[in-house]
Amino acid sequence: GIVCNRLKIASGRSTARAILELQRGESSFAAYRWNFVDGRLIINNFETLADVPASTPLSDRLSKDMKRRGFSFVGTTITYAFMRGNGMVNNHMKTCWQHHGG
Repeated sequence: GIVCNRLKIASGRSTARAILELQRGESSFAAYRWNFVDGRLIINNFETLADVPASTPLSDRLSKDMKRRGFSFVGTTITYAFMRGNGMVNNHMKTCWQHHGG
């Protein structure tokens, strides 16, 4: 009853398989995704919330590569949100106390 979409359940399974396969060829899922940013945090310098994009060319590339590897439900917008959430991208406005330079 929690997940109403069977495709999302299947996606969880295919994503688990994709991560296991990735780990056979790469050192880890973290290493794989950090390779897309050369291991460095991207610090953006946005002035307003309206300046913050929903996706970027980088999230397009990561999304496309993840799909090629068997991941699903990884469109460019959710991939960019994932990049922000796991610390690959800092999208805080310059005036925010969490911006940390840039």
